[in-house]
Amino acid sequence: MTLEFAHPSCALAPDYAETAKLVGLASKAVAPLWPLESPIAVNPLSGFEDLPFFDAVEAASDIFKARSCLPVSLWRRLTDNGKVDRAILAEVAVERLGGLNLAFEAVLPNINAHDILMARLLHLPSDDTEPKPLASPSRAELFVAKWCAAFLDQGLSALEMPGREKGLYRATLDLVVHDPEFIALTGKRAMEVHRKAPMDPVTAIAQRLASFGDNPLAKLALLRELMGRLPGWAGHIRWRSEYADRAYSVGAPATITDYLALWMLVLDFDTAMPVADSLPIQEYEGLASHFAIPVRAFLSLNGAAKTRLDYILSINGHQLSMMFMETAERGFQAKIVQDLRNAERGPKVTPTRHDAQFIFCIDVRSEPLRRAIEQQGSYDTYGYAGFFGLPIAMRAPTDRIARRQLPVLLEPQHEVAQVVDPNGLNSDSSLLASHARQSSASRLLNAAKRTMATSFAAAEGTGPIAGAMMLLRNLAPGIARQLTGPDDAGLSAQLSPCLSDSHAHGLGLEEKASYATGLFKLTGLLPENLAPLVLLVGHGATSTNNPFGGALECGACGGRAGGPNARVMATILNDPDVRARLAEQNMTIPCDTRFVAGQHDTTTDNVMLFDCEQIPESHRDALGKIAWDLSYASAIAREERGRKLNRSAADLVVGALHWGEVRPEWGLSGNAAFIAGPRSLTQEIDLDGRVFLHSYDWRTDSDGGALKTILTAPMVVAQWINCQYLFSTIDNNVYGAGDKTVHNVLGGFGVVRGNGGDLCVGLPRQSLFCDDGTPHHVPQRLLTIVQAPLDRVDAIILEDPLLGRLFGNGWVKLVVIDPTNGRVSRWTAGDELIRFSDAPGGWAEPRTIV
Repeated sequence: MTLEFAHPSCALAPDYAETAKLVGLASKAVAPLWPLESPIAVNPLSGFEDLPFFDAVEAASDIFKARSCLPVSLWRRLTDNGKVDRAILAEVAVERLGGLNLAFEAVLPNINAHDILMARLLHLPSDDTEPKPLASPSRAELFVAKWCAAFLDQGLSALEMPGREKGLYRATLDLVVHDPEFIALTGKRAMEVHRKAPMDPVTAIAQRLASFGDNPLAKLALLRELMGRLPGWAGHIRWRSEYADRAYSVGAPATITDYLALWMLVLDFDTAMPVADSLPIQEYEGLASHFAIPVRAFLSLNGAAKTRLDYILSINGHQLSMMFMETAERGFQAKIVQDLRNAERGPKVTPTRHDAQFIFCIDVRSEPLRRAIEQQGSYDTYGYAGFFGLPIAMRAPTDRIARRQLPVLLEPQHEVAQVVDPNGLNSDSSLLASHARQSSASRLLNAAKRTMATSFAAAEGTGPIAGAMMLLRNLAPGIARQLTGPDDAGLSAQLSPCLSDSHAHGLGLEEKASYATGLFKLTGLLPENLAPLVLLVGHGATSTNNPFGGALECGACGGRAGGPNARVMATILNDPDVRARLAEQNMTIPCDTRFVAGQHDTTTDNVMLFDCEQIPESHRDALGKIAWDLSYASAIAREERGRKLNRSAADLVVGALHWGEVRPEWGLSGNAAFIAGPRSLTQEIDLDGRVFLHSYDWRTDSDGGALKTILTAPMVVAQWINCQYLFSTIDNNVYGAGDKTVHNVLGGFGVVRGNGGDLCVGLPRQSLFCDDGTPHHVPQRLLTIVQAPLDRVDAIILEDPLLGRLFGNGWVKLVVIDPTNGRVSRWTAGDELIRFSDAPGGWAEPRTIV
């Protein structure tokens, strides 16, 4: 994080420098929050990954005032639905009690310790039975949130906040004395507080922290607590100051220092409203009722039996919940590893040249479609990061800022223009003119609605048209979509990429060849084995009136559809000059191979193919058959997706266009694993759309470079996604976004519940829970499975600090299938690897769960 100091002296005072350092440390407590146009999944506890997983959850719970686990009552629902194995839960209970001998030691006649713990897990009331209600924000929180919203607005407000060029803190300080809420909050001291407030934000923070004396830990604790009070606003400011393009912040700079300095204005007047905890439960009465014996039988226990009972009753709701979580993880791991072992032992298929090959994004939603298309003919599928290894930004003629089409931690190296292709199907130049007219009309109407002088006239004048459109959107959403014309994403799909190298950020021949090489190396796809047709299939999603629509798009493309990247890569691979350069590197693409780009709509499972008119006549019939088979495979995948939503396949298509649909699809709900290996390892397994599948062939990766890239890039992105879904499910009010029906878009970049307060940081309830409140997503940590020599994986982990933290601290679980000897191993804390056994639950030895 870069801090700009505005201190009057040349040499920074010690407390000033210390404060700046503490602000930098405190800022890491919250994860960056990207805007709605590119809503990237991040681990909300990313600042705690230096801690073991369970310790991190507890520490974050204290700062954010969040739940540390899913309520036991919801785990019981998942158990009743078959998503948690009771037999494995019983094994976990045995381990918690110290092994078989202690677990089955009698506490009362015919009642042992294991019976009592299982009763607590499955039947008795727990101290965390229901989720805590969302606490009302304090007046101080509302004050800070209001000024953040006014300052960071992206043109939606009728009046722009003056003085934004001074920065968030200075601009607010100039105006706050006229704010009735500030006066009500500070009372008679309002003018005094304003007069004494330093103009420099670091000085303002340092003054307030001076009361802690020479105690930096106490100072840091306060700053971290304030970061946790409004993690949405703090996270968005982190994104804006650390990751956003300069165009977002030019003329309106905001930093975490500004955010914390705002808090210092009102901290002495803050009266947070705590949420009441539930009353303690009567454990003895509950046990007596469950086992149908008098309560005095438990009350009269003494000696070892009483000690054992007291220990079981001391296990709190958090620990019970974590036992369920461990059970879910074990059950999933045991089944998938056994399936993979069976596949590993199966007969080897002699490679043949397929009719076509498909390279899909690794997204879990691609797996059902891959499974379906493989059943339609001689087709082979691969998984690759959905941006296809292209560090590009794209700019349509209507874009003010180029759209980043790459993972958020990478910087675009090239800018690709999107143009109307005069030789393509969409060559009508009126397309851009129509879109421009529509955008201008929309801006004028919105401006009229926000201006006091014209708001009523605008409502009266457009009322009949708006009423007719409302009826169409309810009764015929497809027609309504056609009448409104393409949005920015729709326009992008109708424009063609122009791969020019005539400017500083263009794509030259060497770069094109390098990106093509990366695709082959990371997937293990051999150029000489390419089919006559190779389809590069990105993915996007279709939803209407959905602020979180970007969360359904391709995360590897910055929260945008991946079709444009697929088109760029297809253009590169069809380029004769690129092929010639690859041939010089002993990567010869067959002369009859052609690459076709496509985009998988994960909401409807339709697949759109691009630039088919550019395919030579010799391949047209084959492409026509592939398109037919894709249509049939899409229908199969749509039926499968419909069953998960309890809706018909036809309803999925309508729901994607309906403005009242709160759940157009489940997104990545249910994600549980990441597999790096050849498709032959998983081809015969129904993975139920729960696994990220990245193609990898250890035989073509002698130095381990490809595997290291896979583990440190796409696997890490999968971990972010997994943690976002996990924590949004555990506490949807704090780590998630709550109920969609009370959302309001704020400033064009975020969502709040109701009319103010903090920005929502995670996923809405409808993306995670069924209508009856049962979780659809099972909150469990990501399981990574790699097929590679054990010593290669071991060396990569031990030399990479990030992987060491994720695996060593238990944020990600790791299983390695060594193809050289057929052994399966799992990573444990530290650097020890233990063989996987065939025992129920899949563990080689008992281990402490909580």
